[in-house]
Amino acid sequence: MNPVKINAQDVQANLANKIANLELQLANEIAAKQSVVKYAEELEDIIEKHNINEKPKSAQEKTSAK
Repeated sequence: MNPVKINAQDVQANLANKIANLELQLANEIAAKQSVVKYAEELEDIIEKHNINEKPKSAQEKTSAK
């Protein structure tokens, strides 16, 4: 088998490039997660504000009258 010659500068440049790409991917994923969390919180606020989880009083009266 022939010996393999490796240029340390090329290896370092490739690793630096891969690290930079991973940092960028992580930043994008963090931003996406923050957007999803913010949207979920906004939906929770809307639900609380409009009391969407509660039945209207007329519907409650109909079920209790039966």
